[in-house]
Amino acid sequence: MPNPWSKLGRWNQVLLALIGAYLALWPFEPLSATVYTLRVILQVLLYVVGCVILARLGYRVVRLLGRRFLWRVRHRMMVAYFFVGVAPLALAFVMAAVGAVLLFLPVGAYLVRAQVEERAAALYAAADSLAWQLRASDADRRRAIGEAFLREAPQRYPGLEARLETGDGPVVYPQGALQGPLPPALESYRGIVRRDGRYYMAAYALYQPGEPSLLLMFPLTTEYLAELLPALGRVSLGAAPASASARFQFRAPAEQTTRSGLAAPPAEAHLPPPVHPLDWRVNNWPAPARVLDWGTGTTRLENIFVLQTRPSAVLRVILDQQSPELRSFAGNLSWILMILFAVAVVISTVVAVSITRTATSAIHDLYVGTRHVDQGDFSYRVPQRGYSQLTELARSFNHMTASIERLIADSKERQRLESELAIAQEVQAQLFPREAPRLPSFEVLGVCRPARAVSGDFYDYVRLSEHRVALSFGDVAGKGISAALVMAAMHSTLRTQLALMGGKLDDADLSRAAARLATETNRQLCAGTAPDKFATLFFGAFDERSGSLAYVNAGHLPPVRIRDGQAQRLEVTGMVVGAFSHACYEAASIDLQPGDLLVAFTDGLTEPENPYEEQFGEERLVEALTRVAELPLGRIAESIIAEVDAWTGKAPEQQDDMTILIARRLG
Repeated sequence: MPNPWSKLGRWNQVLLALIGAYLALWPFEPLSATVYTLRVILQVLLYVVGCVILARLGYRVVRLLGRRFLWRVRHRMMVAYFFVGVAPLALAFVMAAVGAVLLFLPVGAYLVRAQVEERAAALYAAADSLAWQLRASDADRRRAIGEAFLREAPQRYPGLEARLETGDGPVVYPQGALQGPLPPALESYRGIVRRDGRYYMAAYALYQPGEPSLLLMFPLTTEYLAELLPALGRVSLGAAPASASARFQFRAPAEQTTRSGLAAPPAEAHLPPPVHPLDWRVNNWPAPARVLDWGTGTTRLENIFVLQTRPSAVLRVILDQQSPELRSFAGNLSWILMILFAVAVVISTVVAVSITRTATSAIHDLYVGTRHVDQGDFSYRVPQRGYSQLTELARSFNHMTASIERLIADSKERQRLESELAIAQEVQAQLFPREAPRLPSFEVLGVCRPARAVSGDFYDYVRLSEHRVALSFGDVAGKGISAALVMAAMHSTLRTQLALMGGKLDDADLSRAAARLATETNRQLCAGTAPDKFATLFFGAFDERSGSLAYVNAGHLPPVRIRDGQAQRLEVTGMVVGAFSHACYEAASIDLQPGDLLVAFTDGLTEPENPYEEQFGEERLVEALTRVAELPLGRIAESIIAEVDAWTGKAPEQQDDMTILIARRLG
């Protein structure tokens, strides 16, 4: 039985071991600080190992889902297009958006600083103008002129604090304001001053020491900052640093109050509306300005303003400072670029979807085709769409399945033909005589080795009476089934003629009977077969009492009689049978003495060629027969066929049917 512990992974085993150790130390924790420390260490290790196991599990889940999702080529191409097209485009868009923010927001901060400096310059111009007027006036009138100015100035500058030096003592507004000595760095200063934790817009006009001078200061309120750049957004004050040496700190803007003591309006009240959905609001962007510290007299650049705006608002403020023609051109160019970009995106998407659909559809069609082939359906054809390499692949697949279907049909047809050939071979084997007739002084043997399943050669021997036997031997033109059919017809005709003659043949003259049989066989073959299906025929009838062999040789290779080592060829007595119906045949006869050997053969034993295209020939065949004439008939047939095979060099395919008929007169 397998151990369950071994089935767990290494990390799971470590986790269970840590849990076991952690629980085992729990009862001893109050007894020792060391145990508590060990449990803390084990707890940290449990967290680490648990995170590792969860990460591995998540990786496996993602990998499994990814494999299932990416199994289809369409999904793979979608992922590829995402990483090749969508992801870079989104990244470029994000970079462009970030770049626009990083470009426009510093410009917005610069506009805020420029507006503050412009307001400070205007305040300084008012103070300097009054200072020049005081210097140009009589000394006794300076105080009255200054007081008149201070009575009207608060209407222009809410919360104004002023200090006027006329030479006969300072004049302050309101009473009790700006007491004590002024910082030396304040001379001819215009800008922002931090005094007692509050920020002021200040301008100090002083031409020369001892001459009339004027210091104007008013607090930076929410209402004043809201009117600073209303088209840009909301400008507010950030939190002041804790000390002069503090670093810059970017914080959310502190709550501002109006002069009436009410809370400042929300940012949306001063923020321009978005131009498009992606025109996001940017909060708390720092806008630096130079600040003079009243207490220390030092001037430094500080991020005292925070800006809430939109990129479109910054762009609008920039364009408002340009000529109408340039604004119109920039607007038209922006629309043209956006339209071109949208058209390019649409065209790219359509092209990508079209290409993807074409490719994935072709691959899916091929997949469906392979499923049909796997089920044995070779008639299915893959649809061919468009003109591409995938189309050619589909066409090749269809050609392949058509070829396979055709080959299967050919294979079935070949199997059917082979089955029919096997049947024909069995039928033909039944046509050849099963055993030779037994005569006291005569023996005969026939052997046929077809070049194909069936043969066009034939031989036969029939016992006519107690002392007579008929021999027939022939070769049908051609090979294969057609020749075998003609052979069967000739065999049937010969047997029929012999049966019709019956017992009359015993008393009749053998020569006349052989000629009459050949003539009748020729007539029936001409009537029942095509003109090109002729055959050669050797028919003989042997009478052992007289030792005479009456025969008809209708166009066949002359058989050979071998006597005492000498070969004699029989003559040809007529033309082939089955070609001309009016042909007549004559018979001849020879005597066979004891020990004579009669051999009939077909051209399959004389015409085979060696590798040098030289035929075996009748002369070599006769010489071979002469050498083995004393052997038993079976050994003679085997020896002759083996010698012909050796001559052809054991070719992989037999060139023609090999048939031999051997007869011997016994003593």
